[in-house]
Amino acid sequence: MEAIEELQSRLAFQEEAIEELTRALLRQEKRLGALEREMERIALRLRELERNEPEAPPGQEIPPHY
Repeated sequence: MEAIEELQSRLAFQEEAIEELTRALLRQEKRLGALEREMERIALRLRELERNEPEAPPGQEIPPHY
């Protein structure tokens, strides 16, 4: 009987661990989705800024160390 009780205890622990891992995975997926949307928003804003950036007249280029 003792072996069966130990197996039942292990099974309960594993089920609880799986549930917690599932919840953690769902939280990470939600966070990843939010970060992907934010990255897309920032990339779009960067492209807009690059399009609207005035070009420097010849001889007035900004040195590369700036």
